[in-house]
Amino acid sequence: MTVAETRRCRTCPPQATDQDWLLTIDAEVMKQVSDTEYEARLTHCAACPFQQQDTCLKCGCYVSYRARLATKHCPVNVW
Repeated sequence: MTVAETRRCRTCPPQATDQDWLLTIDAEVMKQVSDTEYEARLTHCAACPFQQQDTCLKCGCYVSYRARLATKHCPVNVW
């Protein structure tokens, strides 16, 4: 996968044609986790009290972005 689809903003519903330009650049140069690992990370985040929509309240990142990159980790050490 070279380009990951993401939401335009935290409150916008996902669109099939939406692509975050920063994630597009990172996807070409940064190592990503497998789709299975990505889904597992998102599952953990969905149950976390620090997640609000697609934002982590501990570190301020976009959860869907951070969970995709292999070099990133959960700020509360869940994954």
